[in-house]
Amino acid sequence: MEPNYSFARNMARKVLKDYKLSEVPTNLTVIFQGLHLKYIELNDASEIDGAILEIEGKPAIAVLNRARPLQRQRFTLAHDLGHIFLEHIRRDIYDPEEIRESDLQSSGKTKPPKELEADAFAAELLVPYEHLKKYTADMNNVDKLAGIFLVSKQAMTLAVMNLWKRAAKKTKS
Repeated sequence: MEPNYSFARNMARKVLKDYKLSEVPTNLTVIFQGLHLKYIELNDASEIDGAILEIEGKPAIAVLNRARPLQRQRFTLAHDLGHIFLEHIRRDIYDPEEIRESDLQSSGKTKPPKELEADAFAAELLVPYEHLKKYTADMNNVDKLAGIFLVSKQAMTLAVMNLWKRAAKKTKS
């Protein structure tokens, strides 16, 4: 199964609209409150980044590792929200460390499609395309944009590159 990036991005836009989130940085707390999720914070750098735990088949508890940088925490939460809104049931177990080791061995193993979809959802939720377009004057200042949207430089660089790609497609059409 191939990841459906378009569906994931459209779902993120729907969530932004449904929760009336029109400002950046995206206020993830509003979504968690709307879903009635309990929130637990860990302070252990060696543990997981975060997770959504289910009780009786329903998302119930959000777990977040506060030892990670704020931008990473936000992406982790948005990614886990993606699994909920994209209705990923029985997700594949994904161990990023195992993938990194596999990549070093050139095994070709990559993230499962549901993880890629959750990443696309998170990216659109945190850096909505329509909001990013408003900052065209700052496109060469990734640090500034990352600060405005409260995402990592890497995430912002990818968002800017995707914006340029979309703009190039429109000019060709």
